[in-house]
Amino acid sequence: MTSDGQGVPRLVRDFPPLFYLETVASTNSSLKEWARTGPLVPGTGLYAGNQIGGRGRRGNRWLHVPGNLVLSIWVPEQTFLLPPWTLRLAWTVLSYLEKKTVRCRLKYPNDIHLSANSLKLSGILVEQVSGGAVLGVGLNRFLPESLSKASACEDLPDHHEMALSLSELFFSSFLSTEKNVVTSQRIMEDLNRSLLWKGEWVVWKEDGPSPTGLGKIVGLDLSGRLEILDATGNSRKLPETVRSVERVEPPERASRW
Repeated sequence: MTSDGQGVPRLVRDFPPLFYLETVASTNSSLKEWARTGPLVPGTGLYAGNQIGGRGRRGNRWLHVPGNLVLSIWVPEQTFLLPPWTLRLAWTVLSYLEKKTVRCRLKYPNDIHLSANSLKLSGILVEQVSGGAVLGVGLNRFLPESLSKASACEDLPDHHEMALSLSELFFSSFLSTEKNVVTSQRIMEDLNRSLLWKGEWVVWKEDGPSPTGLGKIVGLDLSGRLEILDATGNSRKLPETVRSVERVEPPERASRW
């Protein structure tokens, strides 16, 4: 197994396999490389103490502070998987945080926000590889000083305990052969209950700096897309490629909706 030239991975748990690297360029990149060079056990995970080249969606950077969680999990390809892996991992993170009495919300399409201040606590990045996908999650115990829109929660356990618990919860919920696998109905009910700004007005951006549209959030469907009611009451589904969604004050002409 390679590690972006940043040391030899240490096996922390036998099954599902969980590896640790003190320093890594990107846990997602390393795990993708492992998947290309040979078969991996479903649920194989990699986390690191320090990540120096983390990525977010659409080329954005994920700034890491040592002690925060950066974890990637490999999953095998599954045809017509609904809800998609992004929502399944989001459900896992929210469920874990709820057990730790940290109240959070899902911000479409792939962020977890702390309810107390509506700032980003966690981000998710899903990347396809041959035969499967790598699911990455970053979770802040400590705040990156340069990010004004980020949040943190120092009451959470250290990154070692979080990696063990989150990866085990994900495996037992979605990859285990036992019959206690979480149902799609429960996932969607929980996520819609935790959806940030549900019932409120938002603008969204697709390509370019200007807002693409305005509407009120209705909820998530099974495919992972966000349903919106526009100012005339017409329904539409946001594309998965949407760049951002931000809350706004309701327009006067649409107050009846």
